[in-house]
Parts: sequence; C-alpha cells; structure tokens
Amino acid sequence: MSELVKYAILDTDFVSKANIICSNGCMLADEVLRFPHYKFACHLKMMEELNYHNVGAGRWLQTRIETGEIICVDDRAIIESLKEEVGESCFLYYRSFLNEGCNIISNDFYSQYFNDLDTWIEVGNSDKDMDEFLALLQICESSIGHGNSYGEVKAFVLLKYLKMTQESQVIVFCSDDRGARRGFANLSMSPCISLLAVFYKLWRMGTSYEIADGYYQSFVNWCLRRANPQNTVRVWNYTEGTEKLIKTSIQDVLNDIYDGKYEVRKDGDLQMTRR
Repeated sequence: MSELVKYAILDTDFVSKANIICSNGCMLADEVLRFPHYKFACHLKMMEELNYHNVGAGRWLQTRIETGEIICVDDRAIIESLKEEVGESCFLYYRSFLNEGCNIISNDFYSQYFNDLDTWIEVGNSDKDMDEFLALLQICESSIGHGNSYGEVKAFVLLKYLKMTQESQVIVFCSDDRGARRGFANLSMSPCISLLAVFYKLWRMGTSYEIADGYYQSFVNWCLRRANPQNTVRVWNYTEGTEKLIKTSIQDVLNDIYDGKYEVRKDGDLQMTRR
C-alpha cells in the first residue's frame, strides 16, 4: 500500500535558512522539495516576508511556485474555500484560526491588532462582500512591523485551513525558534520539522552520509560564521525519569543521527534515543 501524501507547510525562517545551506551547488531547500509523499504549500505572506528579508530566497520561492513545486495560498482563497464548506460562517472560522495563530507570538497579539475584525463580525457584517473583510484585514495588518514574525501566524492559519478541508496529515517545516515550533505543535497538534530534524529525515530516507554531510558542513559553517557563533545545539535527554535540554557539540550531531542515537519529537527537537 502506497504512503499517503501529506501537506507540508513551509515557514519563512525555514526557507530562508535552507536557501543558505548548500552542497555541490544544490541548496538544502531543493533537497527538501525532493522528499517523497509531500505536497508543499506556503501562505502568500511568506513571499512578502522573504522579499523584505532575503531577496534571493524570495526569488527561489517565486520560481518554485511558478513550476508548481510549491502551492501558494492567500487569504482570499482560504476564505472562499471555507465559504464552500461552512457558508457565511467562513469569516468566523478565519477569525478563529487567526486568533489562535496569534498566540504563537503572544497572548495579546490578536487584541493588539485585530479587534476591528471582531467588531466587523459582531455588528452583523459577515453577510457583506468579502472584499470589505479582506480590506479591513489588510488595514489591521498594516500596523504590524516586519520584525514581528507575523508570517508564522499566517502559516498557522493555512495549517488550520488545510486540516479542516483536506483528508491528509499536515506538517510544518518551520523556524529554529523553539517557542514558535512548540506553539505550532501544541496549538495545531501537527508535527514540526526543524533544520536539524531534516538531517534525521535524510538518514531515515536512506540518504548516504556523504550527501547529508555536505549539507551539514554548510550548516555548521553558517552557524560558526554568525555574529554570535554557535558551536553547540540543545537536545533533549531522558535520565532518571526526567527530560531535560542539554548542550552537545554541533560537530557531533550528524554522526550521532546516523548512529541512531536520536529521534525527533513532535515539536521538531532532537531527543536522545532511550536505551
């Protein structure tokens, strides 16, 4: 029996970093797109963020969308599809997805920027033209700065929409930010894949160590060249009945993955295999 296709949502931070990591002229981002049994998707907001923060990654994304390797979805498409499912309640559902997603950033993020959406719905406007709702949404979003990781919220909205309308599992290739990944995993009950977890998947898929190591050395070099060089990563260890995060040398992680010493948690963190 063939493996079911999963939807895989791409997060801005993941795509940006996966475009930096390369081996023999091939970017890790393209290696990920070759993973079998995944249908890759992103929210249009990611394109906007990449064009602001990483123009090269933005061009890569645009090309992959044009070739059909990645599906790009905007808010209009989400709400129109929801309307086919739940009628005029589509605005309520979208508002609920957005409100929940905002909690990834902070508990008051939604109330800080989107209370006008609540007012619009509560006064009975939900039977009006969709353009009015989308225009109001854009006004609310215009006051959010570029540094607020709002793309993660839109990725969450897309995730909730796909889980509601598609009969397939939805996962997220997402940020190295542990808090953001945990928010995705806990709020959506969907698995996350971090950059380090990609190397675990390469191992499980039977990719040779030599190929994986080419990408991994690029990753290590990038970590060491950062303004605040990183030579360790934090992984979970289970000892004496307790789970705790410990630091381990970044140089050792790929060898340990290929030695079967790690598994991946639902939030995308690596965890030492219990012996």
